[in-house]
Amino acid sequence: IIRNYYKKHGQYPDKLAFSLWSVEAMRHYGVLESQALYAMGIRPVWSSDGRVIDTEIIPASELKRPRVDVVLSATGLYRDAFPNVMEMLAKAIKKLTELKEEGNSIWKNSQEVKQQLVAEGVDADEAEYLSSVRIFSNTFGDYGSGVDEPIMQSDTWETDAKIADNYLATMGYYFGADTERWGQQTNNLYRKQLSGTDVAVFARSSNLYGMITSDDPFEYFGSLALAVRNIDGKSPEMMISNLRNPKRAKMEMAASLLAKELRSRNFHKRWIQEMQKEGYSGAVTMAGNVANFWGWQVVDPNVVRDDQWQEFHEIYVQDKMDLKLNEWFEKVNPGAQ
Repeated sequence: IIRNYYKKHGQYPDKLAFSLWSVEAMRHYGVLESQALYAMGIRPVWSSDGRVIDTEIIPASELKRPRVDVVLSATGLYRDAFPNVMEMLAKAIKKLTELKEEGNSIWKNSQEVKQQLVAEGVDADEAEYLSSVRIFSNTFGDYGSGVDEPIMQSDTWETDAKIADNYLATMGYYFGADTERWGQQTNNLYRKQLSGTDVAVFARSSNLYGMITSDDPFEYFGSLALAVRNIDGKSPEMMISNLRNPKRAKMEMAASLLAKELRSRNFHKRWIQEMQKEGYSGAVTMAGNVANFWGWQVVDPNVVRDDQWQEFHEIYVQDKMDLKLNEWFEKVNPGAQ
């Protein structure tokens, strides 16, 4: 990610945001977490029996590049399943917020946030602690990102600012190095820390689940783009750690992954025919995929193309593949069409 960003822009990224999911982490054993650590220049310390027991800072002389700041957005399920990992990450991050070193954007950005908080009247010690926080999620007992319902109720808003504010309020509870203070919210801290994000990262480690197989990818990962765009005026680059083939793991642009998903499923004759065999539930799946595609249109229009909307229209409304879709929908589930 860092090397490609440098090739493309002629400078290193300042900040990466990661969308952490519980079931993804169970499948990929912590690939995103390790990416976040290495971006900052931190490595895990392992016990003799193969457990991560601590972290240590990679010296700048060994890292040979600037440290990249990170923000970690964890789902409610991740918060429940991996509090030990969140605590380890939070403490690792705090070490770097205290390391005054050339090329350490974690320290630099923390100082800027601290100054903002002090200017708003926050006590200096409190501002220092809050500026070290980079992990955010729902408050305890709460789930969801707060964007799904308003996105689907598109007659209730004129601009996406309302949805972004809803997301930042819902997912803006902080989880820092002091576990006694987990699940609190203050001073638009999530908004302050997300500002300046260059790249947002998510993982896909299953061939079953893609970008529009459920609303979760646009709700959590996509909303990072929505939030950053409303904070800074521009969406970050959206990237996927494609881990579907563990022997050929690679980084991929989210728009590319989505395009391949559409081509191999929603726009593929055989996939549609198999959905038709499923009757009512097949129609529900088709309609759900289009709704989730709309979700991406709202959270990050850069991921979606006009010709893809046109293709949906020609296949599902005009029936250009001659699959008798109008008659089939009328029979099994006219509401879906």
